[in-house]
Amino acid sequence: MKGIIVFASKYGSTAEYASLMAQKLHTEALRASEVPSGAVFGADFIVLGSPIYSYSILPDMEVFLERNKKLLAEKPLAVFVVCGDSMWNPKVGEGGNKNLEKLTRFLPSEPIAVAVLGGRMRMEELDEEDGVKIRAFRERTGREHTGYDRMEEGGALDFINEIKNWFKSSGT
Repeated sequence: MKGIIVFASKYGSTAEYASLMAQKLHTEALRASEVPSGAVFGADFIVLGSPIYSYSILPDMEVFLERNKKLLAEKPLAVFVVCGDSMWNPKVGEGGNKNLEKLTRFLPSEPIAVAVLGGRMRMEELDEEDGVKIRAFRERTGREHTGYDRMEEGGALDFINEIKNWFKSSGT
C-alpha cells in the first residue's frame, strides 16, 4: 500500500508527528502547500494532520482539502490534530475532540482512524503576532507566560497501529 501523510504545521509539532508517521508507515510526509498534483491520485491512503491555530485548522490544510475533495472521497483517510492542551476551555466546548471535528468536517467521508495529539509551544519561537496573542490569552486566563511540551510519541504510535489494523481487518 502506498500512502502519503499530508500536514500543515506552524511551529513544528505537527511536522514532527508527520515525519514519525511517515517513517513508521514507510511513506512520505508532505506539507499541504507543497503536495504535487499526482501524489493524491497515486496514493492508496492518506493521513491528514493539522494543528489547531486560532480556533481552526491552518489555512494551507483547508486549501488542500478543498482542492482535492473529489479525489479524497475515493481514498481511505486517517486524521490527526495537534493541540497544546486538549481541554483548555471545556466551558465553551473546546478540547481535543472538538478540535478534531474542526478537521473532520472538511472531509468527504468518515476517517478510518483519528487521533488528538499533544503539541509543543516555546514562547521564544513564536512570531511577534502570536506572542502578543498568547500573552494576552494567558493574562485573561491567569496562566503563566511559559511554554509547554506535550508531545506524545506513544499516542502517535497508537494512531499508526490503528491505521495498520484497519488495513488488516479490511483485507486491503
